[in-house]
Amino acid sequence: MQQIVLTQMEAATSSRNLLEHSFYKRWLVGDLTKSELADYAAQYYHVVAALPRWLETAAAQQPAYRETLLAHAAEESAHVRLWERFAGACGVSTDALRSTKPNEATASMLSNCDVAADAGNAAAVAWALEVQTPAVSREKMKGLEKFYGIDARSGGEYFALHERLDVEHAAELERVIASQEPPFGAGAPSAALVAADGLWKILSSVEHAA
Repeated sequence: MQQIVLTQMEAATSSRNLLEHSFYKRWLVGDLTKSELADYAAQYYHVVAALPRWLETAAAQQPAYRETLLAHAAEESAHVRLWERFAGACGVSTDALRSTKPNEATASMLSNCDVAADAGNAAAVAWALEVQTPAVSREKMKGLEKFYGIDARSGGEYFALHERLDVEHAAELERVIASQEPPFGAGAPSAALVAADGLWKILSSVEHAA
């Protein structure tokens, strides 16, 4: 029965394939301005920083997977520093990054994901953030190296790591969600869509030249 929930999650988020967004399409051909990259780094930082919180909530909701999910959260907490290195390569200092306020789209995404997570679907929120990351990270690294002078040793570490790691993380979250007994997990598809749609709107909000 819970396999149906996973299928519904995939169907719900299929319309939000991030590589189809014009921001990433322009990234992959080197068409983004420095200010767009910097704005993206600053706004998406809030999502990177929030992911450990949603994973900790998932751990509280799923006692059987508590240690696994807490370890996952700790990993993501450590990776915030990698995002700070990426932002630095985009010209955003760590102090500036940490002091940047969420714009309207980012604030809405964070709030909506908090509501969905607190309603019992934290694992689905985290899944929606991580399931696309391997493919997106792989393509973004290509664009960074070819057009922006950033590679896996000079600010692209976050993407190089998550291209591989989030294959494992997404599979882990799918096992968590599949293990839930009905009626738990019924809200997972809508929660996943909330997260994926929020990411899409953040990309739109930092695209200045489209």
